[in-house]
This record gives sequence, structure tokens and C-alpha cells, in this order.
Amino acid sequence: MYQAEASVDVQASPQRVWDYVSNYQNFDRFMSHVEKVEMLDSNTSQWKMRGPLGIPVSWKAITTDMTPPSRLAWESTEGSLKTNGFITVAPQNSGSRVTVHVEYNPPAGALGEAVAKVFSDPQKMLEDDMEKLAEIISGWPTEAEDARPSAQANGSGYRR
Repeated sequence: MYQAEASVDVQASPQRVWDYVSNYQNFDRFMSHVEKVEMLDSNTSQWKMRGPLGIPVSWKAITTDMTPPSRLAWESTEGSLKTNGFITVAPQNSGSRVTVHVEYNPPAGALGEAVAKVFSDPQKMLEDDMEKLAEIISGWPTEAEDARPSAQANGSGYRR
């Protein structure tokens, strides 16, 4: 089993960060290996990963914990990768601390070897993904700017 955990501090309220990170469909924006996450129903998601050499890697996952605005957890139920993880959002100084923890078991055989190569350094990959998340959030207008009519008219640059 491979696992990684990384945190980042961002200058946005926990609720605002939660609104972004609790939407699985935003994961492809900051997690480098995630190609797409589609919600199948309110509790089940279909994940697609950029596999090596064009080998598709996908799985279904269920949400095992949804405690707004602080914790989201999931685990795979079927597919080519067994995985689970969680995200926590906590107040930190004048912003928030976001922590992501992921665990996965690659499948056996050639596909498993290929997946293991993609995740050769899962800790570094997750740290890079968290830096990307911080970059995205740092590009958001401040909450005061977001509340002004002109900021709402041009959009805030993120999906809720």
C-alpha cells in the first residue's frame, strides 16, 4: 500500500475552501494524476486517472464522511485501483489549513506495475498538488472583493 499526506495554508476562510475542495469535480484542477471525477449520485463518484502509456485507470468511490466545512472522506468500491483518502479544512490564523491524505493499492500485474510507476513518489506528487491548490486559491479575489457587485459580475474563477 502506498500513502501520502500533505498540508497547505491558504488565505481564505474554511467555508470558502470547503466549497471548492468538497466538490470532487474540482480535483482535476489541482491533482495532477486525476483526469476527471464525475458524480454518479450524491454519494458515488467515478474517477478517471491519467494512466501510463494510455492505459486507462478508473474506479468508483463512495463518500464515507461529509462533515462540512471540515472533513470529506472517500473509498473506492470497484475498479482498477483500490484507494481511500480524506481532506480536512481547519481554521489557521487568518485563513485555512488544508490537509489531504491518500492511500492506494495498485492492482496486480502489468497494470499495477504501470500505476506504481505513475505514483513512484506519491508524497512528492501530493505536495506538488497541494502547492497547485494554494496557487489556485491565491488567485481568487478576496472575500470582500467577491462580495462587491463588480467581482460577482466577472466571476470568481472557481466552481462551487
